Amino acid sequence: MSRSTIQSRALSGIGLVVALSLSALLSCDPSSAQSDKNPNTLPLERASNGDEKPGHDSGGPASPASKREILIIGDSMMQFGIGPALKKDLENRGYRVEYFVKKSTGLTWTHFFDWQNKSQELLSFGDFHAIIVMLGSNDGRWLKYQGKRLEYGANVALWWDQYSIRFDEFYGRLCNETDRVFWIGMPPMKPVGYHNKTRLFNEFYERKIRQSGCGRYIPTDYLSKDRPVRWSDGIHVSNSGGRTVAERIVKETGL
Repeated sequence: MSRSTIQSRALSGIGLVVALSLSALLSCDPSSAQSDKNPNTLPLERASNGDEKPGHDSGGPASPASKREILIIGDSMMQFGIGPALKKDLENRGYRVEYFVKKSTGLTWTHFFDWQNKSQELLSFGDFHAIIVMLGSNDGRWLKYQGKRLEYGANVALWWDQYSIRFDEFYGRLCNETDRVFWIGMPPMKPVGYHNKTRLFNEFYERKIRQSGCGRYIPTDYLSKDRPVRWSDGIHVSNSGGRTVAERIVKETGL
């Protein structure tokens, strides 16, 4: 066989390999090469009462324009009245809602319930367009500091310094997910001492959120302390009051 014949056949073989490689590349699905922020997303239409571990479902990444998932979290102030009405309103608007509430919780008693760890877990379950939070009604009490009890006091600077550190960690984590974080302030309370204490926390949250440049504080000072919009304790919000607050939240957040 001549040298020219061998070269011709070798070139033909190379051309066939190149053609097959190009064909394989063109037939490849480009979506399979995309990385996903979180390959497991939660079926968010299921509500959690705070005692169930959310499940997972598979799904792909969402563009900012198509993100239709909202996270609602809080204590008993969100659990009763406000939360259920808000969840329903947002679902009626086409959002998928992850709803997790736990009564008697806050950022102080981490030995009872740790919102730092729980928020990190919840954020891993979706790609949230907005986060709505209502916490603080249980936080005016001692917290653990350097292995000892640090008692709460309106003018105890060390207590507020430590609480501020906890708030910054918690709120900063939410802001890493989205800048649409909405913190719902506590409404007026019937017990005078409790009312004064919750005003201090509301002022704290409003100031911290404004300074952070992320999210927004939404007050509920318009809500009456009395029935039918409140429970007989003058603290928790009734179903009718919850509908009023939910409507205001949806309007003020633009969701």
